[in-house]
Amino acid sequence: MRNQQRFWTRRQAGVAIVITISLLAAACSNKKDEVSIGTEPPSTEVADPSESTQPVITPPPTEAEAVEPKTGGTLRVAGEAEVGAPWTPSLVQCDSYCYMRAFAFYDPLTVIDYDLGIRPYLAESFEPNKDFTVWTVKLRKGIKFHDGTPLDADAVIYNLNEVAKSFLTGPALYDLAKDGDGNVVTEKIDKLTFTIATGFNGDIKKPLPWPTLPYLFSKQGGFIASPKWLQAVKDNTGDAAKPVGTGPFKLQSYSQGDKLTAVRNEDYWGKDADGNPLPYLDKVEFRVIADGQVRQQALESGDVDLIATSDGRSLSSLTENGDFVTEMQDKYTETSHILLHLTKPVLKSREVRCALAQALDRDSLIEVVANGFFEKANAPFSSGQEGYLADNGFPEYDPDAASAAIEAYEAENGPVSVRYMTTATSTTKIQAEFVVEAWNAIGVDAELAQVEQSELIVNAITGSDVFEAFGWRNHGGVYVDQQQYWWTERTAAADGTLGLNFARMKDKVIEENLRKARSATDEGERREAAEAINRRFAEQCYLIPLWWTQWGIVHTPDIANFGRNPLPDGGFALDGAGFPGQAWLTAVFKN
Repeated sequence: MRNQQRFWTRRQAGVAIVITISLLAAACSNKKDEVSIGTEPPSTEVADPSESTQPVITPPPTEAEAVEPKTGGTLRVAGEAEVGAPWTPSLVQCDSYCYMRAFAFYDPLTVIDYDLGIRPYLAESFEPNKDFTVWTVKLRKGIKFHDGTPLDADAVIYNLNEVAKSFLTGPALYDLAKDGDGNVVTEKIDKLTFTIATGFNGDIKKPLPWPTLPYLFSKQGGFIASPKWLQAVKDNTGDAAKPVGTGPFKLQSYSQGDKLTAVRNEDYWGKDADGNPLPYLDKVEFRVIADGQVRQQALESGDVDLIATSDGRSLSSLTENGDFVTEMQDKYTETSHILLHLTKPVLKSREVRCALAQALDRDSLIEVVANGFFEKANAPFSSGQEGYLADNGFPEYDPDAASAAIEAYEAENGPVSVRYMTTATSTTKIQAEFVVEAWNAIGVDAELAQVEQSELIVNAITGSDVFEAFGWRNHGGVYVDQQQYWWTERTAAADGTLGLNFARMKDKVIEENLRKARSATDEGERREAAEAINRRFAEQCYLIPLWWTQWGIVHTPDIANFGRNPLPDGGFALDGAGFPGQAWLTAVFKN
């Protein structure tokens, strides 16, 4: 069997189909059945198959392509990391693999479709007023949580308030209006309908246009858990490690750091286009295998059926292996980069930061770490994202200029030393050794430290003394607005305190353009603001981009129906939209 790469890319022996997706439309739709901040239908272009055998983008699925599903069976999945907190939506530290598991037992209020439109999911509609300062949310009827509690306006409002008050998720909701107790300003209209109001920094007296707000609720901010369970967790009578949502699977067992097992929710509300109940699978076993090479071996040995991986060496090998199918995700993806702690004395210097960047031959690094599989990055804006630029002015490899800059800095300020910290896997160690050697070669006293991923994240969140330069991966998505809480001054906390602006970056140009991007209803204005942020990152070397991460959902050929999670009002949800590295398993089945 010839190996294939399906959505977003596929190797084909025949004709290559290229989809061009328009990113954004001028404003939100007010249609009852959807909220859309994109787009025109995808156009297609037929390419000469003799020109290239490289992966190309394939068209989205259609109902006409539906295949007869099979029900039953167990899917064994492996991913890279355990969550660093309980499974409550307001506290779980969610990475890509967390999302794949969370979508098994939680449904979000909205999702993203193949046209990058924001579509209601648990919500039946999500409608703005004329200036995008008040949104009316209507929920679907008849949905229940796994514990039998009904999904209604009270349940969703409870969830929103929990998310708004959390350190981890609250910054994403800074500009929703809050009352004196920190609750989101809402008005319940009926059992299934309520409104949400905006307010700059939470001030109801300062309503703020927010056209892309519904996008927020397609991610962690929109995971809706049983309020009965959440309250029990708060009262210490419930288990935060046993999530209760409305999703297609129910938690059966959970051994942190090892395996999470979820079984079919017999009362799930979702159905396929023919009215058949979802999900198709009886059970999903999610395993944690941190090392990408070991995860690949687990797939090849038959120990698991599916892995999610961004390990370039694994992807280079597996995409050429005819025994497996690779669902590639290479749009709207994260940037693998070196995260810099900008309050550290030497890293306050733009000259030092740019010298560290110029010291790295990133093309050679990609060859060493990923067998050349990834594309060199120039910014935290990947292909397809609002603000992406092919050339943003980021400094290229120039070790002589880097050495001269370090020598000049040291002549006035003393030695430059940098600790590079990364996760404890074989691939990240190779990357770290390459970086440290390159920095030592330009006169920097660089050292390497490896730690477990959750410890790395805690060091960044707290601005720990040991945090100087980290191997990092972040900033996937569609709209620049969703990067607010990573880059705004409002989350740049003092060192030693909790802050989501890990770099502790404070930049007036970036701040101004983040505000423009949040409230602009015009596509061109949002794009200009995003591009200005892109250029500012390059000019200041606030981080060192290495490559744009590509993810593969790699599985045995008997696993079918990826990229076909049906939406209640027609069409399909886009796997990995805004958070590549995960896929919906609701409509996946085993042949």
